[in-house]
Parts: sequence; structure tokens; C-alpha cells
Amino acid sequence: MGVPIGHVDGCQVRFEPQRRGLLLLCCLLTFWVVQWGSVHASAGPGGEATPGMPAAAGGHETAKEPPTLNPSPVPPGSAAKELESLKSGEELPVPHEAAAEAHGEHGPQLPQISPIPGVTFVETMINLMDAELHGRFFGWRPNDIVVGLFTDNINYYQLGVLEALRFTTLRLKDSLTRMGDADVYDPELEQALNLFMNRATLFWFPSAETSYSEAVDHLKNFLVKLKTGKRNFYYRKDTLLALLSSYKDLLGNVNKTLILSNVSLFKSDDYFYYAKGVAHVYYEILRVVRVGFQNQLGMTLYGIDVMDEIIHELYRVEEMDPWLITDGNLDGFIANHRANINAPLSEVTHLLGIMSQF
Repeated sequence: MGVPIGHVDGCQVRFEPQRRGLLLLCCLLTFWVVQWGSVHASAGPGGEATPGMPAAAGGHETAKEPPTLNPSPVPPGSAAKELESLKSGEELPVPHEAAAEAHGEHGPQLPQISPIPGVTFVETMINLMDAELHGRFFGWRPNDIVVGLFTDNINYYQLGVLEALRFTTLRLKDSLTRMGDADVYDPELEQALNLFMNRATLFWFPSAETSYSEAVDHLKNFLVKLKTGKRNFYYRKDTLLALLSSYKDLLGNVNKTLILSNVSLFKSDDYFYYAKGVAHVYYEILRVVRVGFQNQLGMTLYGIDVMDEIIHELYRVEEMDPWLITDGNLDGFIANHRANINAPLSEVTHLLGIMSQF
């Protein structure tokens, strides 16, 4: 039989024995939750009570202790490795090797370049053109009257590589290898530039691949001069700015073709792959520049950071490899690949403009 405990509006209220037990259990749970919440509300990230905060519902504070200064582990990077090398008496790496190793921890891997200025720069130019002439099946495509009709993507990619190498060779001849305006041009570089300027679609008398192969041979002859000390390559701020300014000019023209409206479906992929060819040369050359001109970049506030960002954006372009180029509306369901590749290249153009004014 229930036990009466009171009246509500004239009605007698009774609690059954089972309900009394349930009520007691609810009260105990409520009390425990309040106590648990009070303690943990004052705890820090590690679950321990934070000094100065109430440790329990009673309002007592924990004893304040001075913070413990735990020595942090040696941070990764070239500076820490140099410090450890100094302590152990080991030989420090040369600056170019240290820059390449450190950069690889947070971005595209940088090359380890030759200690002879300009050697890796010219070797990269040679390898880029040699890959298009001899590294591809059927070699140079823009002047191929049969196969070239069906491989327009490769054709325009090679045209982009060629145009970027023309600009690079021009700067190599005019500024990177001259002490000043009164210094003479190297004849090997003059010949290389003239041969690179031959039309890419020439089938014979001479063929385009013949001209460009001879240009590569002249670059190889110049490379021998660098290695033997007969010619010099100058790591100077003015020569660097001249190269970056030329790259900006060419890339501005590329950006224009990527934002043209009313482009036919059969032409949009040509612009896309031409841009990829230009960006590929920039990516390979500027990674070498990032290491070789490290001191010159470091002389300018944020110069190294800006160059790293340029390389990062070019790496994004390197990674773009759609199996079909589409030219959809910017707000449409189908991708617009010209707009996609133009996004990082526009950023590169902007950053090159900033760098050329340093």
C-alpha cells in the first residue's frame, strides 16, 4: 500500500515504494553530475585543474605553481641541423645543398645544383629541349605532316616549351653571362638563340628538329666553357630581375589566351597545352634559380617566400592532367580547363611582377 505524503488541489498524493527508490536514484545521479561538471569545468586541456580556477563546487582553488619550462625538441630544418653539426664537429653542407634539403620539407623538392655557377641552369635548358626532340616517340611534332595532324595537344605543349626556352636563352645571352653592358656576347649563345628562333613547323631546309638540335649543341659547347672557367654566370640581383621580368611578359600573353571568350572546342585544348609547356619550363628553371640565387632572394624582404609560392603554383599546373579538355561556362556543370589552369598562372604572373620590382 502506498504512503500518503500530501495533498494537491484536494487530492491525496501517494508514492509507491518503487517510485521512492527511483526518486532517490535520480537525486544521487543529479548530485554526481553537478560535482563532476564542477571539477572538469576548471580543468585544462590535459584534464588537470588550471591554477586560479575553482577545482570543485565548494570554490576551493588549487595551489598555484610556477610553470615548468620543458625544453622543446630541436625543430626540423637546416638551421637546427647546422647547430647540431657545429656541436659534433661535422662539416656543414654547402648553402645550395642545405636550401634544397630544407625546402623539400614543405614544398616541391628543389634540385642540388653544381657549385660552378650556371652549370645546372644550362644543363636544365639542354634537358628540357632534348626531351622534346629525342625523349618522345616521333620526336618533334609541330612539323610532322602525318602524325602531327592527330597529336595537336603534344604539338602545342612543345610550342610552349620552345617559346619559354627562347626567352630563357635570350636572358642567358644578354644578362646572366655578361659582367655589364660593355661585356661581349658569347658566340655559342648567339648561335643557339638564332637557331631556336627558326620556325617550329619547318619540315626541311632545314627542319625544325635539325635547327633545335644544333641549338642544343651550342648550349653544350657553352656548358664546357662554364666548367673550364672560360665564361661566367653571374648570381646578381639585376640579372635575376631581368629573367623574372621576361618570364612575366610571356606569361601575361599566355594568361590572355586562357581568358578569351568564344573559343571553339577544338582550339581551347591548344591554349591549355601551350600554357602547360610554358609553365613546365618555368617550373624546372625557377627551381634551379631558387637555389642558385638564394642569397640574392634573401637580400629582399620576403623574396624567398614569394619565390617559393611561385614554384608552388607552377607545381599545381604540373599536376593538372585532365583526360579530356572541356570549355564549359564558368558557372556551368562542365569544367572550364582554361580557367582552371589560368588561376595558378595568374597568381604566378602577379608574383613575378612583384619580384621584378624588388
